[in-house]
Amino acid sequence: MTMGSIAPERDEQAETPLSRLAALARAQLGLSALALMAVVGLGISIYLTIVHYDSGVPLVCNTGGLVSCQSVTTSAYSVVPGTSIPITIPGMLWFLALGGLAIAGLRWAARGEAEDARLRPATLLLTIAGLAFVIYLVFCEIVLVQRICEWCTVIHLITLAAFLIALTRWQRRDEPASLPVQRAAPARRATSATHAASVAPGTPTAGRAASPALSHRTRRSLNRRPPTSR
Repeated sequence: MTMGSIAPERDEQAETPLSRLAALARAQLGLSALALMAVVGLGISIYLTIVHYDSGVPLVCNTGGLVSCQSVTTSAYSVVPGTSIPITIPGMLWFLALGGLAIAGLRWAARGEAEDARLRPATLLLTIAGLAFVIYLVFCEIVLVQRICEWCTVIHLITLAAFLIALTRWQRRDEPASLPVQRAAPARRATSATHAASVAPGTPTAGRAASPALSHRTRRSLNRRPPTSR
């Protein structure tokens, strides 16, 4: 085995699913950030929903002064208007939709395919709707309840960041949407194997290439040999 064929094998062994995932995340920072924010927001929404229905689960937050999650999450504005459904449930659905769109874009990028043209406007419209609802909630907190919820503030900031990322991606919609994750190790192995086969001594190909040259030199030597006297 030649050195040229060993190096590509080591490169392929070093390429792990985790390294490919990291390369995809670096190539698609916007989509990766949206997916991560969706996971964080979904976790907070689930936690606040559990606290809403189960009084035995403690609410980890300040309870006195201007910052009081208890005052906000138990106010009349903590449910969907006209219902008893906590606003955290629509929040969970919103984050699920955001995460689904981000994952769809990442899958297209991982395959090296162009993303669907509807992905960016759909993400932008979703984040606009989320930001509009956040503005309503902030108004309720500051003006009506006159208290601030720490967990709610984290959700609001995530929604704002998601809107800014979606807006930036929409503004760059004419640029290439997806970059394929290159896997060059198999190609390098094939190139090295071809090179090794062409130079390795004792192979049938090398033998056939050397035999005509040797026969030609032999014939020239025989032709130049002086005739023997009788």
